[in-house]
Amino acid sequence: MQRAWVGVILCVIAMIGLPQNPASAQVPETQAPVGWDIGIVYADGASEEDPIMLEEDDRSIKFWIRNDFLVDIEVDLDYDGNLGQPNGEQLVIVSSGSNDTFTLEFDYDPWNVEGGFVGNFRIRGSMTALGPVQIPTYNPYEEVEGEVMNPNLHRWDVLINHIEHTISAGTEFNLKIHFWNMGNTPDAIASITVEDDCPVLSVDESPLQDATNQVVVPYLRTWTNEYNGEGFGVSTTLVFDASSTHPTRLCEIEVTARSSGVANGGLGDSSNKGETVVNVEARPVGAQVDQDEADVGDNDGPQNQDQVTRDNFLGFPSLFTPLAIASAAWFQSRRN
Repeated sequence: MQRAWVGVILCVIAMIGLPQNPASAQVPETQAPVGWDIGIVYADGASEEDPIMLEEDDRSIKFWIRNDFLVDIEVDLDYDGNLGQPNGEQLVIVSSGSNDTFTLEFDYDPWNVEGGFVGNFRIRGSMTALGPVQIPTYNPYEEVEGEVMNPNLHRWDVLINHIEHTISAGTEFNLKIHFWNMGNTPDAIASITVEDDCPVLSVDESPLQDATNQVVVPYLRTWTNEYNGEGFGVSTTLVFDASSTHPTRLCEIEVTARSSGVANGGLGDSSNKGETVVNVEARPVGAQVDQDEADVGDNDGPQNQDQVTRDNFLGFPSLFTPLAIASAAWFQSRRN
């Protein structure tokens, strides 16, 4: 039985390999095709002229193998490409008359490849068995080539210079903040917000306007030969004011940057934040308060504590005078 199958296989292979003139190569429409083929699955509206857009969490494509033989076929698959390592099934069996779909994945980190990079790949399938009979020597093969595009991804790194020393209440301090484009495509910061968990800590946010809407290249471009020294980030300095009434406390400050690219429909992180902790120490009890705060409120008493102290003792000389006169008169009457 196996010899009969071998004979059939050899005849089929020989017939496929024979040259045919155009007239004899025409197949009537009523005759079913014989053979097998391989191709790429494209999304609706896409074609082989367009690269397949990969995604951050789904870096794969689909391809199909069609078997028009009257028996099952076994196909050995081989992959090649220049965007990461292509991985897929190595040996598949496609049933007679079916069109099966398979997955090819690209193993790489899309954040480390510039957005918009177009890579090529090739899928080659070699038929190793037709029905129950192995094809040990001549393996007819089919192959297909295509292109994939790395997605544009957006992400920012917010770096805050930490203050190691203690901040005294009633003083100002500066925080230097850096925003680095850690995505894989040029991007800008749409907005920046500053938050803290301290009761009387204020900040001048006007410098943040200069850090927004500036398009900068991604940091990863500095790794390539195409880098021309463009800036990959923006920096600013914020001035914080710790009120003189601020209690002793560890203040946590958060700075959040929102990506303009994601706000416009791009992929990646919509926002990223940086954090720092500042140690604010309260002023000693009885210390002079800020002049602005000393004049605030409905305090009708004297503003100068030294004046209050002196006033508290002004009555004593006026009391001693009549007492001294009365005592002198009493002693004089006793002597008489």
